[in-house]
Amino acid sequence: MTKSSLLLIDKPKGLSSNNALSRVKKKLKIKKAGIIGILDPLATGMLPIVIGEATKLSRFMENSKKHYRVKIKLGVKSNTGDNEGTLVFDKRKIPLLTLQDYKKKLRKFHGVYFQKPPMFSSVKIQGKKLYQYARQGVKIERPERETFIHSIKIIDLNSNILDVEVSCSKGTYIRTLVEDIGDILKIYTLTDDLRRIGVGHFKEENMVQLRDLALDTNPSTGFHDIAEMVNNIPAIEVSDSGEASLRQGSEISFESSLDGEEIIIKNSSQRIIGIGFIRDNIVSPKRLLKID
Repeated sequence: MTKSSLLLIDKPKGLSSNNALSRVKKKLKIKKAGIIGILDPLATGMLPIVIGEATKLSRFMENSKKHYRVKIKLGVKSNTGDNEGTLVFDKRKIPLLTLQDYKKKLRKFHGVYFQKPPMFSSVKIQGKKLYQYARQGVKIERPERETFIHSIKIIDLNSNILDVEVSCSKGTYIRTLVEDIGDILKIYTLTDDLRRIGVGHFKEENMVQLRDLALDTNPSTGFHDIAEMVNNIPAIEVSDSGEASLRQGSEISFESSLDGEEIIIKNSSQRIIGIGFIRDNIVSPKRLLKID
């Protein structure tokens, strides 16, 4: 592990993302760290934690696709969208649909998808978080947000549980998606189980259990080089003198086919030293990293 890393934790159920972060910071004795994409306490799975200078590259990973495995319970709903709320059972019968019927209906969600954030969420409206209104029994109008569903794949259909995998853009509320799926199916639905199985190109096998991290005196599993966070961003390599100029806040000349783009800047040792912008063969520093 370097002082600047990406750590992929497999967050357990019942633990808040912030508590998971606190445990990691305490175990690794680090001060500077942050979360990319908070998970609800009841959700499990991939919780990316950026350490040290990796925090400066967070936004590149924030925009990555999110991948979830979700069990949808048919015939019941709740005010929280999951099993923790007040349950209301549907008097209607669960529709007798084939697997192909379900696939056809779920295809309607592919592409641009507008949704309202759930009342039990941390979205702020008029300076107050939605869950604070919800706990007071106040329902407030929420503006729709544009998200994008890349795919919805049905894994299994067993009695009243529909097991699916969803790939979506950042900011997508799975609980709301599940409720909207219920509207299409004409049956109440709620999120029975939710697990984030990937972020961007990172997969489940790239994670480490929080309990294992706590037992490891020299942690390495689950840690990733910061270069893996930005491997889809164009990069240039500058000379030692070019690096020195950039660190002084100066622009440098750099002949490249890239133009009008944000870039990752590497030094002669192939270490990432920062983020810049290139136009007309001139590189301007935007944010530089301290090298471990």
